[in-house]
Amino acid sequence: MKKLIAGIVAVLLVFGVFTVWNQKNNPSPASASAASTKPAAASAAPSAEPTPVPEVHGLDYEAVRALHGEDETAIEVAGEKLDWGFYADFLRTNGLQYEEYFKQMAAYYGVAADWTGSLGDGSGMNYAQGLLQETDDTLASFLSIRAFAKEKGVELDEEAAKKLEPEQMAKDICGEDATVEQLKEVLEQDSHMTLDGFRFYSESVALYSALYEALYGKAGEKLTDEQVIDALEKDGYLAAHHILFMTIDPMTGKELEADAVAEKLKQAEEITKELREIKEPEALLKRFTELKAQYCEDTGKEAYPDGYTFTPGVMVKEFEDTVTALGEYEVSDPVKTSYGYHVILRLPLSADSKLSTTTGQSLTARESVAQNAITADLDQFFRDHPATYIEGLEELDLTQYIK
Repeated sequence: MKKLIAGIVAVLLVFGVFTVWNQKNNPSPASASAASTKPAAASAAPSAEPTPVPEVHGLDYEAVRALHGEDETAIEVAGEKLDWGFYADFLRTNGLQYEEYFKQMAAYYGVAADWTGSLGDGSGMNYAQGLLQETDDTLASFLSIRAFAKEKGVELDEEAAKKLEPEQMAKDICGEDATVEQLKEVLEQDSHMTLDGFRFYSESVALYSALYEALYGKAGEKLTDEQVIDALEKDGYLAAHHILFMTIDPMTGKELEADAVAEKLKQAEEITKELREIKEPEALLKRFTELKAQYCEDTGKEAYPDGYTFTPGVMVKEFEDTVTALGEYEVSDPVKTSYGYHVILRLPLSADSKLSTTTGQSLTARESVAQNAITADLDQFFRDHPATYIEGLEELDLTQYIK
C-alpha cells in the first residue's frame, strides 16, 4: 500500500531546506512534509459580490491520538521507529495544513472543499485518505533515510548536529536572542508543527544531504564521466550548439518583412558553408563559438553558453529532429522554426553540461544523475526494507473523526 517518496527530499535540497522562516515569507497551503497530494490553492482577490463562505470542518485529532498508547510503535523501517504520540502530532501538522487550504478555497471561491471530497489526482482517494497516505509515506521516507544512513555509516558532523540543537534553531529561525519557547510558538503558529517534529524533519533532511555527499559528492563529483554520460544516453539526452537568426520581432512576435527574412537566411547559409569547411572538431567548435557570440539572437545564449543538453520534448520539434539526425560535430543546413533560422552543431554529451529542462531547474548533468542515483538507492532500500505500521493504521477512516 505504501510507497517511498524519497524524491521529495531531493526537491527540498535543490530549492532549500524547509524552515518556518520560509513559510512565513512565502506562505503556501502545501503541507509541512512538502509532499502534499492536494492541489495548491490559487491566490486571487475576493469577488466583488459577497459569496456565502462554506463551513470548513476539522478533524478531532485528540480522538485519533487516543486510538493507541503514546509510546506504541506506529511506524518502523529497518529498526528505525516512531511512536504513536509523534505520529499523531505529525498527522495533526499535515491535517491543519489541509484545513488551511480548505479555508482558502472557501473564502476566495466559495468552494466547499472538505475531507470527503476527491483529491482529483486520479487516485480515487478523498482528502482524508490523502492525508493519511501523505503522513505515512513521509514518515516512512524519513525513517528509510535514517536507516540507510546508519547502514552506510553516515552520521551528521559536529556543525550539522549543532544546528539541530533547540537553542541554536531558535537563534537561526527566530533571532539571536530568541528562546526555545519562542521557537515553539513560531512553529505552531506558522506550520502547526511541534519542536520534536521539526527536529525530526530537519535531521532527516540533513542526513539525506550527508548521504548524498558521502556517496556521490557535494555536486556528484564522485561519479565518473562515463557513469554520467551512460545515464544521459539511457535517458535519451541530446546536446547541441546553435546560432539563431530570428525572423520575428521579439517585442511583438510578428514575422519580419520578407526582405529581412531573406537576409537572415542568406547569413545562415553563408555561416553553414564556412563551418562545413572546417574538418577538425576543436577548430570547428572554436569557430562556431565565435560566430555564435557575433550573430546568435537566442535570448538563452547567456544562460546556456555551452549549448543545450536536453531530452525529447524540451526543444521545438524541428530543432530536436535535426539534432537527432546529425552526427557528432556535424553542422546542419539552416533549419526554420517559429523563431527563425537555426544553424545547429551536434555535440557529444558532456558530464558537466548544464541541462535544459521544462521546469527551469538549473542542474549540471553530473548533479542530476547523482540526485537520481541517491533517490534510486533509497527506493531500493525501501523495497528491501518495507515499512510496518501499527495495527489498524492502514484501514483507519479519518472521515469518522470529522468535527
